[in-house]
This record gives sequence, C-alpha cells and structure tokens, in this order.
Amino acid sequence: MTVPDDREVEYDAETGTYRTSYDPATQSPSIRVLEAVGAVRDAEPTALDPLDQYVDPDALDHVFDPTAEKSGTHGSLSFNYEGLLVVVHSDGEIELREQV
Repeated sequence: MTVPDDREVEYDAETGTYRTSYDPATQSPSIRVLEAVGAVRDAEPTALDPLDQYVDPDALDHVFDPTAEKSGTHGSLSFNYEGLLVVVHSDGEIELREQV
C-alpha cells in the first residue's frame, strides 16, 4: 500500500513503535488509523477487519473533534486492532505497537 508522503508511517526500532500523524482540523482519526494500520500491515484498508469491531469510528472521530465543546483538553485513546495496540493522541499523533 502506498501512503501519501504527508501521511508517512515511521518506525522507531528502539521502541518498536510506528508513528504517524493526522491534522485534527482536517482529517478523521478513524480514517488515518485505517491508513496507518494498512501501511504497517502492507494491506489496503478495505482488506483489514472492520474498525467498528474494535472501536466505534464515529465516537473516535468525535472524541478528537477540535470543534467539539471539550476542545482544548489533552488526552489519548487506545485500543487493539489487527494485532496492534493503537494509541490516538489529541495532538494528532498516532502510535502503533505490536501486541505482545
């Protein structure tokens, strides 16, 4: 799978963590998670398990919606997906680690 340059997934061998980011003002974190997991697994997002079997994509997007009333708070949400621990941060960072 080819990921556009602005959505590159980088691997930190020291920590065993894949990292990427999204722009909370313009990008949906749920879509970015699918793209990033697809890049890590070398698969098209449509070939992955449905995300909604692991987390509610609408709720994920709402939690990190910068226009929502709670905007300005910092936090993260983590869940397991496709054998990875996925951590989405409110600052637009996404981390992926192999489950052990």
